[in-house]
Order: sequence, then C-alpha cells, then structure tokens
Amino acid sequence: MCLLKGPGFLLLLLAAISTNAAPTHEHCSTVTKRMPTKHLHRIFGEWVLVWSVADHEDGHSLLANCSSSHVEFKLLPGNKTFEYIERNVYKGSLDSCTTYYENMTIPTDDAEHHTLKYDSIRVEKDGQVEPYNDTGDVDFYEGCHDCLAMTYKTSTIRFLLIYKREGAHRDVEHHKTHHNDLKKLAECLKFPHDRVYTYDGLADFCHKKSAPEASQS
Repeated sequence: MCLLKGPGFLLLLLAAISTNAAPTHEHCSTVTKRMPTKHLHRIFGEWVLVWSVADHEDGHSLLANCSSSHVEFKLLPGNKTFEYIERNVYKGSLDSCTTYYENMTIPTDDAEHHTLKYDSIRVEKDGQVEPYNDTGDVDFYEGCHDCLAMTYKTSTIRFLLIYKREGAHRDVEHHKTHHNDLKKLAECLKFPHDRVYTYDGLADFCHKKSAPEASQS
C-alpha cells in the first residue's frame, strides 16, 4: 500500500476532518433558519421523501418499514388553508396504501415565522377513512438545497423529513452527495442519525408509478 506524503496528504487530511467535524454554532444557525411565512408558497406541489430520521423507537420502526412516501401540498379555495396529503407504501403490504389528509391554516398575523398546526387529520387505508387521533406541529426550513426540509412533531415523536420535487426524486447518486450535510442538519436539530431512511429511487407510489415513462417503454 502506498503512503501519501507531503502537502497533498495534509490537504486531504484537513478535508476529511472538516467533512466529519461536528457542525458549529454558526453553521447550525444558518441551516436551521425557518422558512418565512411569506415564502410558504414554495412548498406547494408534489414531493417524494428521500431522507428521514426520527427521535423515537416507534419512528425508527415506521421509517424502516417504509417503501415510499409521496406528499402533496395544495392551496384550498379561499387561499387561507392548504391541504397536506401523504401517501405511504410499507414493505409488508406493497399492494396497500395508507393515506393521511391533514389541513393547515395559513397564519394571518405579521410574525415572520410560524409553527404550523394541523386542524384535522384523517387516515385512509384499504378504502376506509377515519379520524386520526393525534396532533401535529410542522416547521419548514430554508437551509435545504434543492429540496424541502421540514420537522413534524406528533404527541410522541419528532421526524426530520427531506423531500425532493417529484421528477427529481430518482437521482439517487445526486442525493447521496448531500447526505453528510443532512446528517449535520439532523445534529443541529437534535436528531440522532444512526438509523436513516433513504429512498431507493425505484419504489413506486401507491397512486402512481415512480417512473411512468419507464413503464411505457
């Protein structure tokens, strides 16, 4: 085995140290900036979960069993409420879909940032719809490059969820280049990241194909 020597070795060593070093306070203050309320329109559209961690064993189990998670944010008539639709496929039941419907009211006061609260949650599985007895708080963050970052806090679990726009979700190799940054974001937000969910780029969603053009070829 060859040994690297000289200035080149020192540069590589410094790069490795900086890559693996714990995030600084300055770094955390930058990447954990919450999305201003006036920019909430950026979340509208369809997204695919590509990376996620949780802070509770139940959350770890849920993510470990997830095959795909597709979400949609859409503004409802009246421009005061938007709907969050989350469609999950789990590995033990690939032919079944669990869908959550949740409404959030757009704040009308002048505060720069808001933690959004769900007004109502319904869950649908195998065609049966029923109320979901839990509450949820959501924060969106600005520091996610080319993606949507949010934390979702239930009464018992917190999740850090990283989404890519539908259409850009299958570029797994590109996603991997950001994994170290996402781990640092998790550290800044006090999440463990020893058990991480990552999307494989292939799994279909419960209501549509992941790559419809491939299924037609």
